[in-house]
Order: sequence, then C-alpha cells, then structure tokens
Amino acid sequence: MFASGFSWFRLIPAVDHDELLKSMGWDSHSLPQWGHEVANTTVYLHAWLTVFVLIAIAIAGRMALERAKSRQGIEKYFSDDRLTPLTVVEVFATGIRSMLKDLLDERDIRAYFPLIAGLFAYIFCCNIQGIFPGFLPPTDNINTNVGMALTAFLIFNFVGLSRDAGGYIKHLMGPVWWLIILMFPIEVISLLIRPISLTIRLTANMFGDHQVFTIISQMVMDYWIPLPVGLLVLAMLVSFIQAFVFSLLTAIYINLSLPHHEHEAH
Repeated sequence: MFASGFSWFRLIPAVDHDELLKSMGWDSHSLPQWGHEVANTTVYLHAWLTVFVLIAIAIAGRMALERAKSRQGIEKYFSDDRLTPLTVVEVFATGIRSMLKDLLDERDIRAYFPLIAGLFAYIFCCNIQGIFPGFLPPTDNINTNVGMALTAFLIFNFVGLSRDAGGYIKHLMGPVWWLIILMFPIEVISLLIRPISLTIRLTANMFGDHQVFTIISQMVMDYWIPLPVGLLVLAMLVSFIQAFVFSLLTAIYINLSLPHHEHEAH
C-alpha cells in the first residue's frame, strides 16, 4: 500500500474521490493547478495535519515554559535534564537564532524569527511524513511549495520597499546610471527567479526522495528485503537539509533587501 502512494486519508470515501473539495464548490477544473500537478484532497489534508502537529508542539512547549517559569529561584533558568517539549523547543529556537545571527542584527532577528522558524518547522514536518507508512509529504506537490515561495517573495520585497524604497529600487538599477538599461532588467529577472528556484528545488528534491523511498518500499514487499536503516536516516537528512536550505535562502533574501547602511551602523 505504501509503495503505491497509499494514504490513510484515502480510507475516507469523500477524500478518495475528491468529493470533499467538490462539496465545497471546487471541481477538478477549479482546483489549484500548476502545469500537470493538481493539488488533490490528500495534499491539503496532509498539509493541515502538519499544521495541527506544529500547533500541538507549540502548545506543549509553551506549557512547559510556564511550568519552568513557576520554579523557585534560579532553577527557572535551568534546562530539563531529559527530552521534554521544552528542551525540543529550546534546541530548535537556539538553532534558528544561530542561523540568523550572521545574517541579521538583533532587531531583525526578533522581527523575522517567526517567519523563518515557521517555514523551517513546517517544511521539515511536511517532508518527514514521507518516511511513515500511510502518510505522504505535501512538499512533493508543487502547489504546496508555490505558496511558501510566493510568501517569501512578498516578504523580502516588502522589507526592501518598506525600509528604504528609494535605496531598494536604486540597487536594482546598478552602480552607475548608464548601466540602468542593462542592470535593471537583469535584477528584476533575478528577483522573479528566486521564488521559482525555491519552488522547483524543494519540489524536485522531495519528489525524487519520495520516489526512491517508494521504490525501495516496493522491493521490501515484493522480495522481503529488509528496509535498511540507512535509507531512513538518509530520508530524514534530506528532509532536514531541504527545510534548512529553504529557510536559509529566505533569510538571505531578506538580508539582501535590507538597507546596507543599517547593518553597517550595527
């Protein structure tokens, strides 16, 4: 079942035939579509599953933080000596801040930390679904990734225009006025390519990773070949790397959109 792209959600008749979306007034022609990739009902359900899992982890982490803050004395600042929701969230937050500290100043880290951390966590949790039988990674469908890439595109352009619109546009025109006719189109095309590259990179890598994992799973069922642990580790590594690359590039694009004199002042 796993090798054929089986999803537990397919056991729901309305989901199996995409009747759930059609009942909301969306037919096969009105569903979001890019090229030949159509986002069917299972893609949306797996994506929403990721959202609910992340919300549950965030609530558990917040409750653990409140319990830690209620401790007496300096014990409230001590990390737990075992794996708990608090330690998971602390390690995650520390890792994201460490990634951002070489790109952004403290004010910008506080401003854009929720975006970068949210992208990383969401993409990783979407990716990692592919290693569990009966779950499919929403990120191997281009529709999921287009939304995130367009969000990143709008954010870093908004940052540049809101902080220093004149400087941002002047940067696109090049260092000297007589190169404007050449540099401006090149810079605009470069901006437009960024969300496309983010989308294609994530989709292609996750689609390829999922296909390899599916083929190996088929071999396991057909020939009773033990599933190597190394393959699971590799799948988790790919899931982590793709989430890291997407969020890191988003942070880099935000950094490039910021006025340079602000960072020189810091």
